[in-house]
Amino acid sequence: PPNPEHLFNDAAFRPRPSATDTDVFALNEAMRRFLYSEIAPQLRRKGHLEGLVDVILNGTQLKLEYDSAVTRTAAEAFDSRAGNCISLVIMTAALAKELDLPVYYQRVYSEDTWSRDGGILFRSGHVNLDLRQRPGDKYWSNDRNQRITVDFLPQEEVRGYQTHSIEERTVVAMFMNNRAAESLARGQLDDAYWWAREAIARDSSFLDAYNTLGVVYRRHGDLRDAERVFRQLLEREPENPTVLSNLAAVLTTAGQP
Repeated sequence: PPNPEHLFNDAAFRPRPSATDTDVFALNEAMRRFLYSEIAPQLRRKGHLEGLVDVILNGTQLKLEYDSAVTRTAAEAFDSRAGNCISLVIMTAALAKELDLPVYYQRVYSEDTWSRDGGILFRSGHVNLDLRQRPGDKYWSNDRNQRITVDFLPQEEVRGYQTHSIEERTVVAMFMNNRAAESLARGQLDDAYWWAREAIARDSSFLDAYNTLGVVYRRHGDLRDAERVFRQLLEREPENPTVLSNLAAVLTTAGQP
Protein backbone atom coordinates (compact mmCIF):
# COMPACT_ATOMS: atom_id res chain seq x y z
CA PRO A 1 0.00 0.00 0.00
CA PRO A 2 1.01 3.64 -0.29
CA ASN A 3 2.86 5.21 2.62
CA PRO A 4 0.11 7.39 4.09
CA GLU A 5 1.91 9.38 6.77
CA HIS A 6 3.39 12.04 4.48
CA LEU A 7 0.01 12.48 2.75
CA PHE A 8 -1.76 13.86 5.82
CA ASN A 9 -2.04 17.56 6.64
CA ASP A 10 -3.85 17.64 9.98
CA ALA A 11 -2.97 21.28 10.67
CA ALA A 12 -5.08 22.47 7.73
CA PHE A 13 -8.31 21.24 9.33
CA ARG A 14 -10.24 21.74 12.55
CA PRO A 15 -9.58 19.16 15.31
CA ARG A 16 -10.77 15.60 14.81
CA PRO A 17 -14.41 14.93 15.78
CA SER A 18 -14.84 12.23 18.41
CA ALA A 19 -17.25 10.31 16.17
CA THR A 20 -14.36 8.98 14.06
CA ASP A 21 -13.30 6.77 16.99
CA THR A 22 -16.64 4.97 17.07
CA ASP A 23 -16.90 1.17 17.30
CA VAL A 24 -19.14 0.51 14.32
CA PHE A 25 -20.02 -3.01 15.53
CA ALA A 26 -21.04 -2.06 19.07
CA LEU A 27 -24.38 -3.53 20.19
CA ASN A 28 -26.90 -1.58 22.21
CA GLU A 29 -29.41 -2.93 24.72
CA ALA A 30 -32.17 -3.13 22.11
CA MET A 31 -30.02 -5.44 19.98
CA ARG A 32 -29.21 -7.72 22.92
CA ARG A 33 -32.86 -7.82 23.95
CA PHE A 34 -33.75 -8.74 20.38
CA LEU A 35 -31.30 -11.66 20.37
CA TYR A 36 -31.86 -13.03 23.84
CA SER A 37 -35.57 -12.41 24.27
CA GLU A 38 -37.49 -11.64 21.07
CA ILE A 39 -35.97 -14.23 18.74
CA ALA A 40 -34.55 -16.65 21.32
CA PRO A 41 -37.22 -19.31 20.51
CA GLN A 42 -36.26 -19.27 16.79
CA LEU A 43 -32.58 -19.51 17.63
CA ARG A 44 -33.21 -22.55 19.83
CA ARG A 45 -35.49 -24.20 17.29
CA LYS A 46 -33.44 -23.61 14.11
CA GLY A 47 -29.96 -23.04 15.49
CA HIS A 48 -28.14 -19.73 15.64
CA LEU A 49 -27.18 -19.63 11.96
CA GLU A 50 -30.50 -20.57 10.36
CA GLY A 51 -32.48 -18.68 12.99
CA LEU A 52 -30.57 -15.41 12.59
CA VAL A 53 -30.50 -15.48 8.78
CA ASP A 54 -34.23 -16.22 8.65
CA VAL A 55 -34.98 -13.25 10.90
CA ILE A 56 -32.67 -10.93 8.94
CA LEU A 57 -33.98 -11.82 5.48
CA ASN A 58 -37.64 -12.83 5.90
CA GLY A 59 -38.76 -9.24 6.55
CA THR A 60 -41.46 -10.04 9.09
CA GLN A 61 -39.71 -9.11 12.34
CA LEU A 62 -36.96 -6.61 11.59
CA LYS A 63 -38.59 -5.26 8.39
CA LEU A 64 -35.31 -3.81 7.13
CA GLU A 65 -35.34 -1.19 4.39
CA TYR A 66 -32.53 -0.38 1.98
CA ASP A 67 -31.52 3.28 2.41
CA SER A 68 -28.49 4.52 0.48
CA ALA A 69 -28.62 8.07 1.86
CA VAL A 70 -26.79 7.55 5.16
CA THR A 71 -24.11 5.15 6.39
CA ARG A 72 -25.06 3.89 9.85
CA THR A 73 -23.32 1.94 12.59
CA ALA A 74 -24.73 -1.44 13.62
CA ALA A 75 -26.79 0.11 16.41
CA GLU A 76 -28.03 2.99 14.24
CA ALA A 77 -29.09 0.62 11.45
CA PHE A 78 -30.87 -1.63 13.94
CA ASP A 79 -32.73 1.25 15.60
CA SER A 80 -33.80 2.78 12.28
CA ARG A 81 -34.40 -0.63 10.63
CA ALA A 82 -32.69 0.81 7.54
CA GLY A 83 -29.28 1.21 5.96
CA ASN A 84 -27.16 0.90 2.84
CA CYS A 85 -25.35 -2.36 2.10
CA ILE A 86 -22.34 -1.57 4.32
CA SER A 87 -24.58 -0.54 7.23
CA LEU A 88 -26.73 -3.67 7.00
CA VAL A 89 -23.67 -5.90 6.62
CA ILE A 90 -22.14 -4.34 9.74
CA MET A 91 -25.40 -4.73 11.68
CA THR A 92 -25.74 -8.39 10.65
CA ALA A 93 -22.11 -9.09 11.49
CA ALA A 94 -22.50 -7.51 14.92
CA LEU A 95 -25.51 -9.73 15.71
CA ALA A 96 -23.76 -12.81 14.32
CA LYS A 97 -20.58 -12.20 16.31
CA GLU A 98 -22.64 -11.82 19.48
CA LEU A 99 -23.91 -15.35 18.77
CA ASP A 100 -20.33 -16.58 18.14
CA LEU A 101 -21.01 -17.25 14.47
CA PRO A 102 -17.97 -17.04 12.16
CA VAL A 103 -18.30 -14.05 9.81
CA TYR A 104 -16.62 -13.62 6.42
CA TYR A 105 -16.89 -10.47 4.30
CA GLN A 106 -16.93 -10.20 0.51
CA ARG A 107 -16.59 -7.38 -1.95
CA VAL A 108 -18.92 -7.93 -4.91
CA TYR A 109 -17.58 -6.92 -8.32
CA SER A 110 -20.63 -5.72 -10.18
CA GLU A 111 -21.39 -2.86 -12.55
CA ASP A 112 -20.51 0.47 -10.96
CA THR A 113 -23.35 2.69 -9.85
CA TRP A 114 -22.75 6.44 -10.12
CA SER A 115 -24.63 9.35 -8.58
CA ARG A 116 -24.13 13.10 -8.37
CA ASP A 117 -24.46 15.18 -5.22
CA GLY A 118 -23.14 18.65 -4.47
CA GLY A 119 -21.25 18.81 -7.76
CA ILE A 120 -19.38 15.58 -6.98
CA LEU A 121 -19.70 12.23 -8.74
CA PHE A 122 -19.87 9.27 -6.36
CA ARG A 123 -19.20 5.66 -7.31
CA SER A 124 -20.95 3.03 -5.21
CA GLY A 125 -19.64 -0.50 -4.68
CA HIS A 126 -21.26 -3.47 -2.99
CA VAL A 127 -20.40 -5.87 -0.15
CA ASN A 128 -22.07 -8.87 1.43
CA LEU A 129 -21.13 -11.46 4.03
CA ASP A 130 -20.99 -15.21 4.62
CA LEU A 131 -22.08 -16.73 7.92
CA ARG A 132 -21.22 -20.23 9.10
CA GLN A 133 -22.23 -22.46 11.98
CA ARG A 134 -20.36 -22.09 15.20
CA PRO A 135 -18.48 -25.20 16.36
CA GLY A 136 -20.41 -27.01 19.07
CA ASP A 137 -23.84 -25.93 17.84
CA LYS A 138 -26.13 -28.98 17.67
CA TYR A 139 -26.71 -28.13 13.99
CA TRP A 140 -22.98 -27.86 13.27
CA SER A 141 -21.54 -29.82 10.35
CA ASN A 142 -17.95 -30.75 9.59
CA ASP A 143 -18.55 -29.59 6.01
CA ARG A 144 -16.56 -26.33 5.88
CA ASN A 145 -18.31 -25.41 2.62
CA GLN A 146 -21.65 -25.25 4.38
CA ARG A 147 -22.41 -21.53 4.66
CA ILE A 148 -25.09 -18.93 4.05
CA THR A 149 -24.47 -15.75 2.08
CA VAL A 150 -26.42 -12.74 3.30
CA ASP A 151 -26.95 -10.06 0.65
CA PHE A 152 -29.32 -7.13 0.86
CA LEU A 153 -29.78 -6.71 -2.89
CA PRO A 154 -32.16 -8.96 -4.85
CA GLN A 155 -30.37 -12.14 -5.96
CA GLU A 156 -31.06 -11.43 -9.63
CA GLU A 157 -29.00 -8.24 -9.31
CA VAL A 158 -25.86 -9.97 -7.98
CA ARG A 159 -26.13 -13.46 -9.46
CA GLY A 160 -23.09 -14.36 -11.51
CA TYR A 161 -20.88 -11.54 -10.24
CA GLN A 162 -17.45 -12.32 -8.86
CA THR A 163 -16.64 -11.80 -5.20
CA HIS A 164 -13.40 -11.27 -3.34
CA SER A 165 -12.85 -11.95 0.35
CA ILE A 166 -11.93 -8.90 2.42
CA GLU A 167 -10.87 -8.42 6.02
CA GLU A 168 -13.01 -6.80 8.68
CA ARG A 169 -10.62 -3.86 8.81
CA THR A 170 -11.47 -3.17 5.15
CA VAL A 171 -15.18 -3.17 5.96
CA VAL A 172 -14.53 -0.61 8.70
CA ALA A 173 -12.45 1.47 6.26
CA MET A 174 -15.35 1.35 3.79
CA PHE A 175 -17.66 2.64 6.51
CA MET A 176 -15.29 5.52 7.30
CA ASN A 177 -14.86 6.32 3.61
CA ASN A 178 -18.63 6.44 3.15
CA ARG A 179 -18.89 8.88 6.04
CA ALA A 180 -16.19 11.00 4.40
CA ALA A 181 -18.10 11.04 1.11
CA GLU A 182 -21.34 11.99 2.86
CA SER A 183 -19.57 14.83 4.67
CA LEU A 184 -18.13 15.98 1.34
CA ALA A 185 -21.59 16.12 -0.20
CA ARG A 186 -22.76 18.32 2.69
CA GLY A 187 -19.76 20.64 2.30
CA GLN A 188 -18.34 19.61 5.70
CA LEU A 189 -14.74 19.40 4.59
CA ASP A 190 -13.17 19.20 8.05
CA ASP A 191 -15.28 16.17 8.94
CA ALA A 192 -14.66 14.65 5.52
CA TYR A 193 -10.88 14.94 6.01
CA TRP A 194 -10.90 13.14 9.34
CA TRP A 195 -13.22 10.38 8.15
CA ALA A 196 -11.00 9.77 5.10
CA ARG A 197 -7.89 9.86 7.26
CA GLU A 198 -9.44 7.37 9.67
CA ALA A 199 -10.39 5.08 6.77
CA ILE A 200 -6.74 4.98 5.71
CA ALA A 201 -5.64 4.42 9.31
CA ARG A 202 -8.00 1.44 9.63
CA ASP A 203 -6.78 -0.17 6.39
CA SER A 204 -3.89 1.46 4.56
CA SER A 205 -4.40 -0.86 1.56
CA PHE A 206 -7.94 0.42 0.86
CA LEU A 207 -7.14 2.70 -2.07
CA ASP A 208 -10.60 4.26 -2.42
CA ALA A 209 -9.99 6.20 0.79
CA TYR A 210 -6.88 7.85 -0.70
CA ASN A 211 -8.93 9.04 -3.64
CA THR A 212 -11.47 10.52 -1.23
CA LEU A 213 -8.68 12.24 0.69
CA GLY A 214 -7.41 13.77 -2.55
CA VAL A 215 -10.88 15.08 -3.40
CA VAL A 216 -11.15 16.61 0.09
CA TYR A 217 -7.85 18.42 -0.43
CA ARG A 218 -8.96 19.69 -3.83
CA ARG A 219 -12.29 21.02 -2.50
CA HIS A 220 -10.42 22.58 0.43
CA GLY A 221 -8.02 24.40 -1.92
CA ASP A 222 -4.96 22.37 -0.89
CA LEU A 223 -3.93 21.61 -4.45
CA ARG A 224 -0.37 20.47 -3.74
CA ASP A 225 -1.62 17.98 -1.16
CA ALA A 226 -4.26 16.73 -3.60
CA GLU A 227 -1.73 16.31 -6.39
CA ARG A 228 0.61 14.39 -4.12
CA VAL A 229 -2.16 11.96 -3.15
CA PHE A 230 -3.32 11.34 -6.72
CA ARG A 231 0.22 10.90 -8.07
CA GLN A 232 1.01 8.34 -5.38
CA LEU A 233 -2.22 6.50 -6.20
CA LEU A 234 -1.24 6.41 -9.87
CA GLU A 235 2.01 4.68 -8.94
CA ARG A 236 -0.19 1.77 -7.84
CA GLU A 237 -2.91 2.06 -10.49
CA PRO A 238 -1.51 4.03 -13.46
CA GLU A 239 -4.61 3.49 -15.63
CA ASN A 240 -7.28 4.22 -12.99
CA PRO A 241 -9.65 6.60 -14.84
CA THR A 242 -11.12 8.10 -11.65
CA VAL A 243 -7.71 9.06 -10.28
CA LEU A 244 -6.50 10.32 -13.67
CA SER A 245 -9.58 12.50 -13.98
CA ASN A 246 -9.16 13.90 -10.47
CA LEU A 247 -5.47 14.66 -11.04
CA ALA A 248 -6.29 16.39 -14.33
CA ALA A 249 -8.86 18.57 -12.53
CA VAL A 250 -6.31 19.51 -9.86
CA LEU A 251 -3.67 20.43 -12.43
CA THR A 252 -6.16 22.53 -14.40
CA THR A 253 -7.18 24.42 -11.25
CA ALA A 254 -3.49 24.93 -10.43
CA GLY A 255 -2.90 26.56 -13.82
CA GLN A 256 -1.15 23.56 -15.39
CA PRO A 257 -3.51 22.68 -18.25
